[in-house]
Amino acid sequence: MRSRARLTKPRPRAVFRHSSTRDRNRNRNRNRNRSRNTKANTNRLSDPTEIMSTSSSFSSQAGGDVALEPSVPSLFTLTPPILDTLETPSSQIQHATVEECLPFLTGYELDERNAYGLPHLDRRRHIDFLHKQLGKLPGAFTPADASRPWYFYWCLAGLSLLGEDVSLYRQRLIDTVRPMQDALGGFAGGFGQTPHLATTYATVLSLALVGGDDAYDVVDRRAMWRWLCSLKQPDGGFQMAAGGEEDVRGAYCAAVIISLLNIPLDLSPDSPACSAGHTGLFTGLA
Repeated sequence: MRSRARLTKPRPRAVFRHSSTRDRNRNRNRNRNRSRNTKANTNRLSDPTEIMSTSSSFSSQAGGDVALEPSVPSLFTLTPPILDTLETPSSQIQHATVEECLPFLTGYELDERNAYGLPHLDRRRHIDFLHKQLGKLPGAFTPADASRPWYFYWCLAGLSLLGEDVSLYRQRLIDTVRPMQDALGGFAGGFGQTPHLATTYATVLSLALVGGDDAYDVVDRRAMWRWLCSLKQPDGGFQMAAGGEEDVRGAYCAAVIISLLNIPLDLSPDSPACSAGHTGLFTGLA
């Protein structure tokens, strides 16, 4: 890379040059949430002394006794600014990224932050996003067919956490997961696939989130008990699927399923764990 220069020398092509109006407008359009006051903020960002002034007063503006100091690298507070004689597509992208990040580091947009200097949760947009993922997905999601129960669980858990009524999805969830339940117990990632502890975990939690007797009645608890017993191994752990890997995930997923469904703890006589003298689903885990 060529040597660096300062503004006191003939002006080179700069990586961290002052933004043009066109650059600032492009950056504003890339982040609509920050469109308010962006013009004034960007003008102020062109002056490194203004950045330093804002940095020193940020904590007092944040409110309360919280001591917040923005972390603005010294590279952007030096006067005159350090410029680079080499400009490339990647350096242009870096410059645009810096222009987007500096307002967050300087505290110009405190009206969009809480007393701790953190951005407020954009609740409405998160809710809209999660509802959308529970609808019809594009063809690019086809390879993730075996992970469908995880999409149900992640979206329903997020919506529930945000205060949404997820019981509206009860019947759709029931109709979707019922064919995924294997006759020998457990839920697969999709129809006709092998039942797996991870997808069973996600499905059972999804049914618990939507609630209602109709949802709980989907689970064949007797078949689930026999299936869990078949996954219990002589060393006390659980396989993730019949003949599959055995690790701590199996123990965790099985424990959650057993607890939520109130599965009997006694092992079936044909459980592989019985050969090691285990008598219950939870024995040998510690």
